[in-house]
Amino acid sequence: MRPTQVLNGGGAPNWKAGHWLGDWGSFGGAKQKGIILYGISANRQNPTAGMVHDAIFNTFRRTKGQLFYWLPPLVAGYYLMQWATERNHYLQSKAGRAEFGDDAE
Repeated sequence: MRPTQVLNGGGAPNWKAGHWLGDWGSFGGAKQKGIILYGISANRQNPTAGMVHDAIFNTFRRTKGQLFYWLPPLVAGYYLMQWATERNHYLQSKAGRAEFGDDAE
């Protein structure tokens, strides 16, 4: 079994493995043909195209996906605070003090 080119050092030429192209950045091979790249300048692009539309629908989609993670604790916390507030009002009332507390009279 012979070692692979990576085990031999990777960047060093190995004439048994085939044609040596060179190190990264200077491959030294023939120019490739038939590959065309098109680009547009950053000044000519419209970075805000569709921003409002995407923000509305993306927010709806993400909220819909997380709704059942935060809605039940929110509802439970609301009802717990509502119960605690009503209970506190009762305990601080005349009837509540007579039932549970201050027998100093």
